[in-house]
Amino acid sequence: MTLTVHTFAVVEGQEWIFPADESHFGMFDAMDGRAFTDWDPPLMAIDREGRTYSDFPWLGEHVPILRKPAVEALGDVLLQHGQLLPVRGEDVWLFNATAVRDALDHARSRIVYFGDGSILAIERHVFDATRIAAAEVFKLPMRASPVYVTDHFVERVRRAGLRGVAFRAVWSAV
Repeated sequence: MTLTVHTFAVVEGQEWIFPADESHFGMFDAMDGRAFTDWDPPLMAIDREGRTYSDFPWLGEHVPILRKPAVEALGDVLLQHGQLLPVRGEDVWLFNATAVRDALDHARSRIVYFGDGSILAIERHVFDATRIAAAEVFKLPMRASPVYVTDHFVERVRRAGLRGVAFRAVWSAV
């Protein structure tokens, strides 16, 4: 059986969502797999002008944003792997992935590191499939890790007919 791991990808012309306070971008980057117990919903606004409707307004691959149809279709699996957190100003939820898997094969991946040894970027992913296990959604233990999803999750999205969402395959193994 093939296992494919994907990240969320921006769709040309799709709606984007932004925090009203630019300092909140740092909060989103700092989401590292820990659950929030004292969530203070940020004020957000969707840029709709000249853009195509999306069930996943784009903020980044590390913080998926979902409209109600996406929450209704995927909430059961998402809540097994994280939290759906409300925001203010828009009827959307932010997905905070709390399933963290140390599944990256550092020796076989191509990784760019900061001077302190932390990961700046992953140019080629190689995963240890046994460390992903049954997780359909997960993050790596690093700052601003993308949210990774398996082909099972991508198929759920497709079956639900959700609009304005795309995925980029980053690794596949037989």
